[in-house]
Amino acid sequence: LLDKLLVVCPNVDYCEEVMPRSELDSHLAHRCRGAVTRCIKASLGCRFQGPRSALQSHLWECSYRDQNAGKHPIVCGEVSTIEIERDQRELGISIVGGCDTPLVCIVVQEVFPDSVAAKDDRLKPGDQILEVNGEDLTQATHYQARKVLSQHSQMCRLTVYREKAEEERPIEKEEILKIVLTKVKGKQLGIKLVGKRHGPGVYILNLVPNSLAVLDGRLRPDDRVLEINGVDVTYSSQEHAASVIQTSPDKVQFVISRTSRPQTPDLIRSTSEALCSLDLDLAEVLWPMCKKCRELNITINKDVQESLGISIAGGMASPRGDTPIYVTNINPQGCLGQSEQIQRGDVLLAINQTHLLGLSHQEAVAQVKANTGLKVVTLKIVEAPETCMGPGNFIPSWLYWQQLPNVCQTVKTVTLLRSPTGSLGFSVVGGADCLQGSLPVYIKSVVMETPAYKDGRLKCGDQILSVNNVSLEHVAHSKAVEILKHATGAVSLRVVSWPGTSI
Repeated sequence: LLDKLLVVCPNVDYCEEVMPRSELDSHLAHRCRGAVTRCIKASLGCRFQGPRSALQSHLWECSYRDQNAGKHPIVCGEVSTIEIERDQRELGISIVGGCDTPLVCIVVQEVFPDSVAAKDDRLKPGDQILEVNGEDLTQATHYQARKVLSQHSQMCRLTVYREKAEEERPIEKEEILKIVLTKVKGKQLGIKLVGKRHGPGVYILNLVPNSLAVLDGRLRPDDRVLEINGVDVTYSSQEHAASVIQTSPDKVQFVISRTSRPQTPDLIRSTSEALCSLDLDLAEVLWPMCKKCRELNITINKDVQESLGISIAGGMASPRGDTPIYVTNINPQGCLGQSEQIQRGDVLLAINQTHLLGLSHQEAVAQVKANTGLKVVTLKIVEAPETCMGPGNFIPSWLYWQQLPNVCQTVKTVTLLRSPTGSLGFSVVGGADCLQGSLPVYIKSVVMETPAYKDGRLKCGDQILSVNNVSLEHVAHSKAVEILKHATGAVSLRVVSWPGTSI
């Protein structure tokens, strides 16, 4: 109850954020604008030390600002400020998240090859962007963050936070315990035994509720049974061990081996509590990703020689991944432009009963051209979640993809093996108990040097549909975390991956 109490940040001169007491330490370490930091030119001799909110203005006046001491690194587990020379308009990254999404913060999804950010070689997928040239993004919506990051400046100063990689394998400790249970007539011992594939031995699989073993409270699942009433079962089968228990007299003496290790933070952890710090007015507003767009059928009457007058992008294995086909531009003089029944950003599901979902870009273009020579063309579309009125081609944002109906999704399967510390290497948010209603479970961050990071297929902002065939649809956040933590062996994830917003 104390952890749920709302508290005000103690750095009241610089920060007015209110949050649950349990989040205060994390806030002070990673987000607070009043947290004390040093100048990024400290290695050159600058002695500035002050609140993070004052660092940006200091950097413009720092006497060492024009001196280059090499690139200031991004330190794992700390808030870092870096400068990137932006000789081109785009940084060359994609982002996901925002305060109007379950991810809450702005996270780098990709760093594009040969881009400004890639050549600088410091920003990595999973980095959280806290500030851009002094503008705070910790409370920015996705579209606000896109606008700030898209503003061109010769020097782009980013304040970022990178989660720590998993710890080294903790030292395991083996305990040998002697436990005696007394049989009671009409009451079962309640011990289920099992063997394991990776080696010999008999282990406790689980304990039957309300049984003698549960009431005693000393035996635990995964304990290895070494002896039963003096009989060595170290290399025995589970059938032999069960037989020894059944033929035992009034008392059953177990010698068991229990492996324990120090508690380490698991990277699949609960982050749903962070949503409590959102403004209550914001919590009552429907998030963009909660909206779903309508499917429509459009019929066009045209001359046989007349083209549709649209440009399309997307498709399976397109440069930005597996996406449906969508309209990027419309010729105002074309038949679709004149009919005004379609707009940039609309998704094309089918043309004259020919489905376009699941096709590559080239295959979809061929189907559109093959049907253009008809007098009547019927299009099945999904209304554009976003559109633009400018002269350039329409480019979808990450939120655009979240609002498409499920029929547009391409599901992929990613199988991971846990690290020696037991971590898969990513954190999750979302679930059926979100403030805005039932939302998918999203990957918030993928941490460097972990199984998920090394595999390379999971991205920040991906939706997890199931874990080892256990569905996460309409599952509460805490239950989703539990399912992920207890998934054993090769962990198979069914995932929907949408491209982030290009900056």
